[in-house]
Amino acid sequence: MNFLYAIPAALLLIVALAIALLLAGVGQYLVHRRFQKQDFIAHNEVGGIIIAVAGTLYAVVLGFLTVVVWQHFQEARELVVTESDANIDAWHAAVGLPPVIRARVRNDMVAYTDLMIHREWPAMRRGQFDEAAPMIDMDAYDAAGSFVPANEGQSNAQAATLQQLTQMHDARQKRTVINADGVSGFEWLVLLLGAACIIAFCWLFGLRNVRVQMLMTSTVVTIIVSTLVLLFELQYPFRSDVGIGPQAWTNAVQHIHQMQSGMLMNMRN
Repeated sequence: MNFLYAIPAALLLIVALAIALLLAGVGQYLVHRRFQKQDFIAHNEVGGIIIAVAGTLYAVVLGFLTVVVWQHFQEARELVVTESDANIDAWHAAVGLPPVIRARVRNDMVAYTDLMIHREWPAMRRGQFDEAAPMIDMDAYDAAGSFVPANEGQSNAQAATLQQLTQMHDARQKRTVINADGVSGFEWLVLLLGAACIIAFCWLFGLRNVRVQMLMTSTVVTIIVSTLVLLFELQYPFRSDVGIGPQAWTNAVQHIHQMQSGMLMNMRN
């Protein structure tokens, strides 16, 4: 499946439409040629009622899965923002920690953002993840949690830092699960069978103008195939080129660099 995600979404849509339109056109031609003595026009009224019912049932299934996948995609987007925000907040919260521990936590946060951009996101395009990410998070967690606070300020900073590190860890765990959980093979089978039935049913209608009928069939094919390609591109939020990119992490890096180059000395390690 990864080779399909390596194809640009627009090109994949064009190729899928071209193949589907070709097959639909050939199928309609063969059916009308094989049963050329049949009066397809006489069946239009009854056929229209049947395809309205079948089309509605298929639209419900396709629409339901599309909504589920879109919610799945939006949840992934929110998790990325939550994770990157927790990274920045942990970097900020470490300001109240002793200098050595603060530097260790902040260096881990910078290393984490760099790993997300250059290693984790490319790995997720392949349906994988980088095993070094949780190690960096745990190193920061160990640094912030293993010392005994000397005053209330350090205690508050320790609690806030640990809270953000925990949130970052949990968000990443959910993100990796989402990237491995898409539409099942059985669900795709049902969708493809339904699409084939709807398109094949269009062949049973008859118009005196063959070109107009071919145009009508092509319209149905275009709508169904476009929706299926969209569903395919969104089911794994981090694998497609229309999926979620590392922009949130790029912004996190820029924010940290801005803080480090500012006037506040305690923002520098």
